[in-house]
Amino acid sequence: MGNILIAEDDADTRFVIKAALESGRHACATAASGAEALALAESLTFDAVVLDMVLGDSDGLAVLEKLKSEDPGLPVVILTGHANVQTAVKAMKLGALDYLIKPFGNEELLLIMEKAVKERRLKREFEALRSHVKRAHGAEPVFGSSREIKATAALARQVAATDLTVILSGPSGCGKEVWAREIHRLSTRGGSPFVALDCGALPENLVESELFGYERGAFTGADRRKPGLFETAFGGTLFLDEIANLTMATQAKLLRVLEERKIRHLGGKKDIPTDARVIVASNSDLPARIKEGAFREDLYHRLNQFTLRVPSLAERKEDIPALAVFFLREAERLVNKKIESISDSALSALSAYSWPGNVRELKNVIIRAALLSGGEILPVHLGLGGASAALVKIPAAAENFDLKENLRQARAETERRLIGAALKQTGGNKVKAAKLLSIDRKALYDKIKTYNLA
Repeated sequence: MGNILIAEDDADTRFVIKAALESGRHACATAASGAEALALAESLTFDAVVLDMVLGDSDGLAVLEKLKSEDPGLPVVILTGHANVQTAVKAMKLGALDYLIKPFGNEELLLIMEKAVKERRLKREFEALRSHVKRAHGAEPVFGSSREIKATAALARQVAATDLTVILSGPSGCGKEVWAREIHRLSTRGGSPFVALDCGALPENLVESELFGYERGAFTGADRRKPGLFETAFGGTLFLDEIANLTMATQAKLLRVLEERKIRHLGGKKDIPTDARVIVASNSDLPARIKEGAFREDLYHRLNQFTLRVPSLAERKEDIPALAVFFLREAERLVNKKIESISDSALSALSAYSWPGNVRELKNVIIRAALLSGGEILPVHLGLGGASAALVKIPAAAENFDLKENLRQARAETERRLIGAALKQTGGNKVKAAKLLSIDRKALYDKIKTYNLA
C-alpha cells in the first residue's frame, strides 16, 4: 500500500505501530530519534510519516517543520498524549495531516494512514496534471475504413484495457505517437497526463535529465530542482519515441526504473516512486539492433509485453481521401483561407503516390497545396509529379543500364540535396532539420558526414 516512516522513541510503541501497519500491507521504516528520522527522510521517499511529539533528542514540532520544508506534500500524522492536544493543534497548523491521541486502536491507526497514503497519491497526480500542458493541436487522426487500420484499432483497444508496456513499430511518419495517444485515451489513465519524449531530438547528455529530473547543482547550469518526465507523467502515460537512440547507459537506467518503479534525480540522494505506463516506438528493427550490440536484450524483453505494428500509408491507401479532407480543414486554419474542395484528379494523384513519408508527408502536402490553391486543390498544387521527376537524374552515359546503381546514385543525390536544403532552411540547426526531414538526429549526423555537408 504505502511506504511509511515511524518516528517514535519508545521501542514497544514502535513495535506495535509497525506490526499494525504491516498487517495493512504497508512497508515501514523506523526511527528512534528526530535526527534518525530526518536522515531516513533525506535518503528515502516516504508516502507518509507517523511522528511522536515527544522524541528523546528533539521537539516533534521542529522535526515536523523540517520534514515539511523538505517535502511540503508529505503527509505527517502526529502522535500525542491527552495533555498535549494543544500541541497537536499547533502541529496541524504547521501542516500535519491528522493526529492520534494515545492510546489508540489499530483500526483507527490504519484508517488514518490509509487516508494519508491516498492523499499523497492524489497530490502527486495533481502535481503531474498541473505541470503537464496538453497539446490540443497537431495530432494526426486515428480513423479510416481500411481493413488494416480497423485491425490496428482493434488491437489498440485490447491493449489499452491493460497496463502492459507497448512497443509501437512502423516506418517513420506513420503516426506512432498518434496511436500511443489513442491507447492512452482509451485506457483507465486517460484523464491523467500523456507525456512524450523524442529520444532522438535531444543531445545524449540531456536525455537522462529530462527523463529522471535533477537536483540543484547536479551539473553546470542546474540552478533549480527540476522534476523528470516520469514524475510529470505520474498516473498517466510516458511515450518514448525513437527509443533505439538511447545510449546503453541510459537504457540500463530505464530498465531499472521499469523493474523497480522508482527513479532518482541526477545529483539526488533519494528514490522517488513512479506510476507511469510506458509506451515506446522505433522505426528501426530492435532485434537487429540487439545483434549489433546497440540495444540491450533485457530491456527489449521488458518492453515487449505487447507489440503493435502501425501500417504505412501505402498499406491503407483507401484511407487517403478521408485523411486528406481532415488535413485540409486544419490547413485552412494555418494558411488563413477557405478551400472549397480537393478535385477528383488531385485525389487520384494522392492515391497513386507511394508516400514514403507516410501520413506526415500527406499532411505537409495538403498544407502546401492549400497555400498554393485559389479555392480548389488541383494536381499541380500537390507538387507530387513534378517533384518526383526532378529528383531522378538520368545518367550522362546512356549505355549504363545498371538499374540498381542508377537508383543508388539517384537516392544519394536526392538525400544530399534535401538534407542541404533542410539545413539551409533551419539555419544549420540539426535537431530542427532532422524533424523537418522526418528522420532521427543520429541518422542525420551520419548522412551529413557521408555527404560531407558539415
